[in-house]
Amino acid sequence: MSLSRRDFLKLGSLTAVATVTGCSVIGREVSRRELPQALVMPGDTAVSTPIHRLLNRAGYGPRPGDLERVAAMGLVAYLEEQLNPEAIDDTAVDLLLRSLTLYHMDASQLVEQDEEDAAVELITATIWRALNSKRQMYEAMVEFWSDHFNIYLRKNRFMPLLKMIDDRDVIRPHALGKFRDLLAASAHSPAMLVYLDNQENSKDAPNENYARELLELHTLGVHAGYTQKDVQEVARILTGWTVQRNGRRKGQFTFNPDQHDGGPKTVLGQTIRGDDGETEVAALLELLATHPATAHFIATKLARRFVADEPPAALVNRIAQTYQETDGDIKAMLRVLFLSEEFASAPPKLKRPYTYLLSVLRALHADLRPTRNRAVGRVLAQMGQLPFHWPPPDGYPDDSAAWAGNLLPRWNVALAMLHGELSGVRFPWERIITAGNAQTAPQVLQLFGGLVYGRALHPTEFALFTDYVGNRPLHDHETQQRLRDSIALMLASPAFQWT
Repeated sequence: MSLSRRDFLKLGSLTAVATVTGCSVIGREVSRRELPQALVMPGDTAVSTPIHRLLNRAGYGPRPGDLERVAAMGLVAYLEEQLNPEAIDDTAVDLLLRSLTLYHMDASQLVEQDEEDAAVELITATIWRALNSKRQMYEAMVEFWSDHFNIYLRKNRFMPLLKMIDDRDVIRPHALGKFRDLLAASAHSPAMLVYLDNQENSKDAPNENYARELLELHTLGVHAGYTQKDVQEVARILTGWTVQRNGRRKGQFTFNPDQHDGGPKTVLGQTIRGDDGETEVAALLELLATHPATAHFIATKLARRFVADEPPAALVNRIAQTYQETDGDIKAMLRVLFLSEEFASAPPKLKRPYTYLLSVLRALHADLRPTRNRAVGRVLAQMGQLPFHWPPPDGYPDDSAAWAGNLLPRWNVALAMLHGELSGVRFPWERIITAGNAQTAPQVLQLFGGLVYGRALHPTEFALFTDYVGNRPLHDHETQQRLRDSIALMLASPAFQWT
């Protein structure tokens, strides 16, 4: 990565220590310095509910100053900005990722590295991006497609290496492109083929695992009317579609014509013809990508993730129609979704654990230090959503009911965060108070109420918190502790978790 003159000047005095501290330290410092010098007390500016909802659902929650910035530019302008992430300056994340070692290796080098190091780097890169990136919608869609094309990181000892390639070369390049391209890239992903056992799929010993999930989870959906015979025929098409086991192309996709079933196949009533196995797979993917059931299935999943656990049928139909009219253009579908009346009036959804933790960190403008004890990873594991650790192929659940029974770790992490007890995580308490010009305990409560809820505290909330904090001076130790308790309670409250 090269820095422009603007980026170089932006780093200022940090460039003097670059060779000593490394890019991760500089990237974190760039991110920290993006805290606004002045924060507006809630109530001085109105932020619409759809804007607040968009920042929480199509991203990982607002950082200090984000609500005011988006309100000033308008929801439509912000949406267009986010749908074109390549135009968004993301210097902090670029520097953070530059400090990683394995993530940038080509496939031939990567497959020879330590698997656990790869797992740590992949999860670290994922969390860093979600926390620090200004390309929030892009990161949310990377997570969405990582669930849709789910790959369990612990399938076998080599999977972290293969999944790193999948994340870098399959999901991220196509997260806001055309679904057909993403589908084709996934079908060529060594991680996917190994996870769903297609490397064992040969004409003499057919394996239906990938074929079944390709139909049920990746394209048509379970209720699309395909049959077991269709699954078997798809498996035959995918025979010989495998991963190189040794040699200089070890771990890379390969097609073995000797293991391919060359006989005629019929899928969904259509004959699949090709000069060889590779053209047969291309014809199959074209059939699936253009099928109306795929359009409806993808539309339903998008609406469930971003709008409601029970997706509004009219919205699903409009998104599906857009899919068909635009050849599966993901940006076009997201415009329909986020500009819809259904999104503007959507019911609350419970944040999934990963989104919850990231939204806490972002609301507090927290700095996440890479530590060997991996405290944040442990917290996510306790909450049940450590990235890439869902064993079944259907991905982490989207509905609120799946997560409502494991709330205690959320309360604990909010308290630990506010009292500095989460290893490797710090947030700029004094800088936020200074930026908000909060000079009394009630003003601090209102300032953080705005950061947490995106609004002023309701009178009942304000009365409860001020009664708990008391009327001691702001810098009294007991006052400081009770303020932190109060903000932790805000972060653990239903109003923050259901957005």
